Amino acid sequence: MKTLSPSPARGRRSRGSQLVELSAGLLVLIPLFFAIIDLIVFYLAATLNDNACRDAARAASVVQPIAADAVGVLPDASPIKQRAASVVTKMQHLDGYIIGPRVVQVSLSNDFKRPSNLLIGGNYEGSVEVRTQVDYKLPASIPGVLPQQMPINSQHSFPLTAVMPPQVVPL
Repeated sequence: MKTLSPSPARGRRSRGSQLVELSAGLLVLIPLFFAIIDLIVFYLAATLNDNACRDAARAASVVQPIAADAVGVLPDASPIKQRAASVVTKMQHLDGYIIGPRVVQVSLSNDFKRPSNLLIGGNYEGSVEVRTQVDYKLPASIPGVLPQQMPINSQHSFPLTAVMPPQVVPL
């Protein structure tokens, strides 16, 4: 009885079909891998921006407010805005993929009130609102499908904890 051995042509076809299957599988797996990398960096950028915004609002809430415009937006020279910006600039970022964070706007809430008796001093009422932005560059961008860069915004509010000292020294 004679045993049949596979012909050499059949072995070559088998190896060729494995190569086609591998390349078809890689066409699916490589974009999936890049999408996972994009999502991880996006999550890091969003978390960084959210933490920076929250910390800036908390730090800005302890500074005595000065004049704001009609909508409550504080000028760049405001100590509140400068304190918020200093906290935000100290936040870490990934060079190249996460640009920022940066302070977009610092404003006082609509219910902001100064202490009613300036001689006695007292607590300020209301809150400080901070908006920050991070530009997120996609590490694995697909031209024509996904943008090269996207902004991520965050907004946080924190109650004012600043206190106006009394203007008169008690006897």
